Amino acid sequence: MNNQEKLSDNDLFLSKYSIYFLHEKPEYIEEMGNIFYNEWKDVYIAFGLNTLNDVIQDMKEKHACNHNKLPMLMIALDNNNQNLVATISLEICDVTSDNPYYNTTPWLACVYTKDEYRGEGIATYMINRMLQFAQQLNYTYIWLWTEHSRSLYERIGFHFVEKIQHLRKDVDIMRIDFNITNY
Repeated sequence: MNNQEKLSDNDLFLSKYSIYFLHEKPEYIEEMGNIFYNEWKDVYIAFGLNTLNDVIQDMKEKHACNHNKLPMLMIALDNNNQNLVATISLEICDVTSDNPYYNTTPWLACVYTKDEYRGEGIATYMINRMLQFAQQLNYTYIWLWTEHSRSLYERIGFHFVEKIQHLRKDVDIMRIDFNITNY
C-alpha cells in the first residue's frame, strides 16, 4: 500500500466506530445515565442529582436535544454491533458553586471509554472531535478537571493550571487555549 492508499488514523477510526450527538441516538440515554451515575455518583449528588433517575432525566432535558449549544453530549458506537463505546460532553460548568472556577465556561466532561475498548485511542479521538465543535461554536478555550488523566490531556494540548480540592478530591484543573498568543 503506498502513501496515497494508506488509511489515515481518522479513516481507521471511522471504519470501526461512528460518532453521534445524543439527540441522534436518544435510545442510549439510559445506558449512559447508568454508566455516568456509577462512575461519578458523588459528582452528580453534589449537583443535586441524587438518583440514577435524576441523572437520566437531566440528560433527557438538557443534553438530548443539543448539538450546537451547551450542554452537548457525543457518543461513539461500535459499527459492528452498535454497542456504546465512549462518551464525551461539553458542559456550561462542571464544578460546584463553591469552586473558584465556578464562573468559567465551557468544560470538557463525561470523558468515558468502556473497559473493553480502552487503549485504542478512542478518548483522544473523541476529545479532539469535541474540541473542533467547541471552536466552531467560537469558544477560545476549554476547561476540565481530572483526578488521574493529566498526561492524556497534556498530550492533546491542555496545560495544567493548578491542583485543587474539588468534592473532597485532589484534582488537576486544566485548560486548552485555541489562540496560543494567550500564553
